[in-house]
Amino acid sequence: MSSRKYPPISIHKTLQGQLEVDWGLNYHKEYNCPYCKFGRLTQLISNKSYFCQLNLRCNYCKKLTYLTCKIPGIGLKHSPISQHQTLSGILEVDWHQEYKEEYDCPYCEEGKLTQFFRRENRFCKLALQCNSCQKRTSLTCKVSGVGSKHSPISQHQTLDGILKVNWHQEYNKEFECPRCNQGKLTRYYYRNNSICNLALDCNFGHDGQKGWVYKIGEGENSSKCQCHYCKISFNPNSIHSASWVSNKKKDKVRPFSFDEDVWELEYFYEKPYQKILNFQEINPYWYRKEVKKYLYYLLKSKVFSSDSGVREKIITLRQFGKIITLSSLKDFNEINRDTISNFLDSCKNNKSRTINGKLANLRDFFEWLNLETHSLVRSRDFLKTNNNDADWLDEVTRKSIKRYLDKIPAPIAHHYLVQAYLAARPGDVCQLGFDCLEEENGKWYVKFFQQKTKRWHKILANRKIRTVIEEQQQWIRKVFGEDYSYLFCHFRNIRPNFYPFFPNIKPLPRPPRVDADENTMVRIIRMLIEKENILDANGQKPHFTGRITRHSRLQEVRAKYGMEAAQLYADHKSSSTTFQHYAPPTREQIAEVDLPFQELLMNPNNKFLPWQSLPESLLKNPKAHELDLEIAPRLVVYGHCTLDPKTPCPVNLYPKCYGCSSFRPSTGKLPLYERQYHGEQQRLTDAEKAGAELASEEAKATIEAMNKWLPELRRLADG
Repeated sequence: MSSRKYPPISIHKTLQGQLEVDWGLNYHKEYNCPYCKFGRLTQLISNKSYFCQLNLRCNYCKKLTYLTCKIPGIGLKHSPISQHQTLSGILEVDWHQEYKEEYDCPYCEEGKLTQFFRRENRFCKLALQCNSCQKRTSLTCKVSGVGSKHSPISQHQTLDGILKVNWHQEYNKEFECPRCNQGKLTRYYYRNNSICNLALDCNFGHDGQKGWVYKIGEGENSSKCQCHYCKISFNPNSIHSASWVSNKKKDKVRPFSFDEDVWELEYFYEKPYQKILNFQEINPYWYRKEVKKYLYYLLKSKVFSSDSGVREKIITLRQFGKIITLSSLKDFNEINRDTISNFLDSCKNNKSRTINGKLANLRDFFEWLNLETHSLVRSRDFLKTNNNDADWLDEVTRKSIKRYLDKIPAPIAHHYLVQAYLAARPGDVCQLGFDCLEEENGKWYVKFFQQKTKRWHKILANRKIRTVIEEQQQWIRKVFGEDYSYLFCHFRNIRPNFYPFFPNIKPLPRPPRVDADENTMVRIIRMLIEKENILDANGQKPHFTGRITRHSRLQEVRAKYGMEAAQLYADHKSSSTTFQHYAPPTREQIAEVDLPFQELLMNPNNKFLPWQSLPESLLKNPKAHELDLEIAPRLVVYGHCTLDPKTPCPVNLYPKCYGCSSFRPSTGKLPLYERQYHGEQQRLTDAEKAGAELASEEAKATIEAMNKWLPELRRLADG
């Protein structure tokens, strides 16, 4: 205690006199923090602005606990005294002593004027602030001219000397603007390069239009300009059109002009992410014209539902225009493989997926120009990309997280539970509406809009998730009232050292951030995993992201109810999307597959083949789906059928099976298919020679059906 600047002694007024308490000797840290209920009041802070001259701080939440009230006026830079001019002189009012907070705020009419601020540019030198809406109330008017960098005084040379005019005191805005004859000269600007050192400005524009443009900044080299009305600052010498465009919402979109090199995307899309398309940097000029025609075709034909696709196109075409300029090409017919090679060299720092996207954009552009696309952009130009395996939280991790959810704030836990249950994309959950629960035919659903696919989706809500959503709705109404339209909100003051109570956490009336590093739920769940030492089934620390809840839920649904259920749950159009990107089988599940099914997946070279196109019921009984239909002594159908084997099929008449969408060929029967294919070709030749029309039609139909899948089957079998 000897190293302290002030001794840890508090002073208390009593009826018997002054009581002094030495907290270093008489206090043994037995008091809990009244705020977080978790930490101890262990730190002693000396503060001369309080009666007892000592405060206590919690060792966990770091909040101060005051032993006595604050001494009015002590510790302030300026005393809360206002000055008022009266007939008898200056009246001074001490608001700490004579004011008992009886004045309501004139703005919100709910809060009290409790805070005081020094104002040198006011007559009374003081302003009061509301404790609710935080707006300030001035006790008197502003002193004319005070607070300005230069006083509004003009100097005029006369025969009798210099005449000084104070325009704040002697001018009552009676002068009209000599240019527009409508506005008043109400603004004053200091000009050190003029005789009078002052200039007056009109509050109306030329010919009654709003928006005088004038230079801002000092010196002759100043190039910044600003509009009086809309306050847009810009550089008139800039060649970029974005410097002339306001970030405010335009009332009306300008008429479209194809000849202009800057197009407003609001003409084509309702709410584009990017406001304009800029063609000014696309050269040479003949190339720019064709690019504009191509993009205009895409925009008018509504190829893309949003402006993102068009923006990707113009980025690629702008880069290709630089290659054309360097190669000094005069026409599209001069584009050759060397041009494409130079373009690929300029993309060498890009990722493989980005290069493939740019090549695809060029290929589409060349096809639109009717060029020989295959000779310019070849298949070998596209780089091989590796799709990362889908990642998800295993059952051990999910149960561990749920076990500790009671520790963290309830709104964060609700956010996690709803997102994990819906298997929705993080952005869709962040934008989830307050009234997302919907009853239909006695059943409850959670309805949400999918931003990616631009369609609504709903998931059946069980009683548990309904309870979670209803509790979250009650919390939102209690905190934000009736005006907030989202189910979740954003928070701030999230610090790892405040886990798990987060005493300073503050909800904000806006949707949560989508980015994982800024999303409050993701950040707190990561803290939970770290602080509670949660490990997965392999003993590894799981990495939690916002998207991983979608993969985890779909994997859980697929394991319990099958791939079709997972596809419907995710609202995917194709089951292959669900299989490849969200819910592929684990290695353990593949190892548990029966031997007959494994043989079905293996070719003679013992290479594993993709089997997501095969029916899932083959896992249980592959023999039941096998087709060895003998239609005639020499006609046999080989393969498998995805339909229910117990239900008679009206289509299984040879050769219709090979063309049926439910038919699945097997690599194990490839030699039989090859023999049958050559036999049908010979049969077709013989039937045409003999004039047997029925046999000819059957053989021809069989060959056409087998041509649709036999080449792919050969490729799979060859690995």
